Amino acid sequence: MTKAWKTFWCVAAFAVFALLTEGVILVGRDVPPAPGAQPVVLGPGGVTAHRMSTKSWTLSYDHAQTSADGSVAQIDGIHDGVLFRAGKPFIRISARHVSVNTLSDDFTASGNVHVEQLKASMARSFDTQLIVWANATKTLTISHPSTLKTGGSSMTVDKIVINLKTGAMHLGNVGGSVNI
Repeated sequence: MTKAWKTFWCVAAFAVFALLTEGVILVGRDVPPAPGAQPVVLGPGGVTAHRMSTKSWTLSYDHAQTSADGSVAQIDGIHDGVLFRAGKPFIRISARHVSVNTLSDDFTASGNVHVEQLKASMARSFDTQLIVWANATKTLTISHPSTLKTGGSSMTVDKIVINLKTGAMHLGNVGGSVNI
């Protein structure tokens, strides 16, 4: 092989190598995200979680956004949330923000949370900053200090746990008095 052909093949090999290198470096740039890889943003609406054939909870909201895979939802402006007991409305919730695990139907509500027990013999409500709902155990935990209002009385409670399966309510570190 002559020197001219060797030079030609070297230059050709270098050119192919340069093109391949450029392709590897630039691959994936300016490519739009794949469908479903972006969060879904929703306007005013509602969401419902079911347990077998009955409702577990519902939330009416002003704004919602789901993660790209749909496993987490961030919901703002909850104005009519309802937790169900034996298929019937039991507790009403309003909150500034709710984060929902859509796989387990658990949620955390925060920011000026108002919880009201429905159809109680005496009106009961709680005002707090954070609640946690565990769907599998049907347990509502209010782990921040809250104000419990019942009838015309109110008291401060450090922690409240409500089991919607049994209807049992546990109050921890109570301050004040209430007539029940």
